[in-house]
Formats: sequence, C-alpha cells, structure tokens
Amino acid sequence: MTKKLENMTQDERIAHWEKVREKDKQKRQSSVNGLQPMQQAALYSIDSKLDSFLETALYPDMGGIRAVSAFDLQELSDAWDTLRHQFNLRET
Repeated sequence: MTKKLENMTQDERIAHWEKVREKDKQKRQSSVNGLQPMQQAALYSIDSKLDSFLETALYPDMGGIRAVSAFDLQELSDAWDTLRHQFNLRET
C-alpha cells in the first residue's frame, strides 16, 4: 500500500515526484517513438531550428534579433512547413 503524500517524509516525496516525472517522460517518449519516421524528423528539425533561432534572437550576447539572418528565417520557415505537412496542420 502506498503512503499518502501528506504522510511521506521530504525525501520520500522527492523520490515520489522523481518517479512521477520519469514515468511522464517515458510516456511522452513512447508517444514520439510511435510516430512515423518522417514525423519524428519534422519534430526534431523544428526543435533544432527554433532553438538555434531563439538562442540568437533573444540573447544580446549571441547578437540579438539583429543577428538573425534571412537564411535562419528561411530554415525555420522550411522546418515549419514540413511539420505542418507531416501533421496535416495546413488549411485545405
């Protein structure tokens, strides 16, 4: 029988929530693994491009928004188009 949260020690609560987070993470990864290879590629591509774009645009030490090139914008747009195509997010 599992203890109620209010009856757990601090260490037990920490361990409990770590298990919950790990279970949630595994469930999300399982969902991603269930996608078609092209869908997975589209997700990973948009994540990579968006991460790079935002890192440059949002942080002044990386150059800020003025350092974002047209090439960066085009790559992000292409990744977005691929994502929309793979998940049928386009309007008719």
